[in-house]
Amino acid sequence: MSVTLVKLISALLILASTSGTDPQRKSSTIPGTSATTSRAQASLTGLYRINVGDSDRLYSVVSGASSNLPYRDQQRFFIDLAVRLTPPDQFSIEQQGQSISVASSRAPRVTFNADGKTHVETSASGHPVRTRAVVEGPKLEVTTDGNTNDKFSVSFEPINQGAQLRVVRRIYAEELNEPVIITSVYDKVSDVARWEIYGEPENAGVPKSASVSRPDRERATSESASNADVETLRSNLDSWIDATNRRDIPAQLQFYSPTLRAYYLKREVPLSFVRSEKERVFRQARHVDVRAAAPEIVFANNGQIAIMRYRKTYNIRNGNTAKTGEVIQELRWQRSNGEWKIFSERDVKVLN
Repeated sequence: MSVTLVKLISALLILASTSGTDPQRKSSTIPGTSATTSRAQASLTGLYRINVGDSDRLYSVVSGASSNLPYRDQQRFFIDLAVRLTPPDQFSIEQQGQSISVASSRAPRVTFNADGKTHVETSASGHPVRTRAVVEGPKLEVTTDGNTNDKFSVSFEPINQGAQLRVVRRIYAEELNEPVIITSVYDKVSDVARWEIYGEPENAGVPKSASVSRPDRERATSESASNADVETLRSNLDSWIDATNRRDIPAQLQFYSPTLRAYYLKREVPLSFVRSEKERVFRQARHVDVRAAAPEIVFANNGQIAIMRYRKTYNIRNGNTAKTGEVIQELRWQRSNGEWKIFSERDVKVLN
């Protein structure tokens, strides 16, 4: 293996949402199935979409891990961990013997050899990192060991007769006495891996009918509400971005709450302030081009709050002056009278 495996490890870290030791959820086995169900029929290869209802909640677990730290360190650690672990909406995996290729809506395709051998690489900071990837039956496991922050394990295992994939990770951090245990479930929406999902709109090439792949009608009923919320939020984001590029302020403002708890560096901001800021930016700009990659969405407060993060690129020009960049942006939405409204808008990480 080459240093590309270090990049792979970074990609694997964001392939699933986080969980912790949840007393109400000791096992991630899907009700009515078992981890060993029809393993001979299961295959890793395919295109997958996260199942929000069956996956553990990012927000509650990161909050729980952060709460064990001194108060002055909690916010920084919460943001760092949440950025690392916010799940991609889609990922693809292709297995040909020991050769594994992986891509997600947050990371381009990487290919590596799961030969079961321990390989030693040098990290960006110069210390050795030991990595092992192995395929055992239908299950893929990757483990690393080095400094505390390099140490983790991740497994991919088909369940429910191959209709879903369970991803379990253990993440270590110097600030924590115990690892954060991470479990997510993805629905298989295609038996063929697709590599254009990185940077593509979420629905590119994926039929709507594939969003719930299991035939269980009772389970599909409970999941459809979450899936409907996700689809609504994605559609809202598309419309919000479109209004931004058209510089249509009234169309933008219809997505906001009357008061925002956070608006970039401001707190408790009235909608009138948001309007004045957008008017100022658009008044100075002759061209606005904002683009958003497929968003990752996690729910909190019993599904009443949605935390949406996505990779945003922007190009704002005024004559010969151009302001360009790339960030991880976060929008927080709250359900209000049956509609989703933005109550927080900020950038959580500058990429470029």
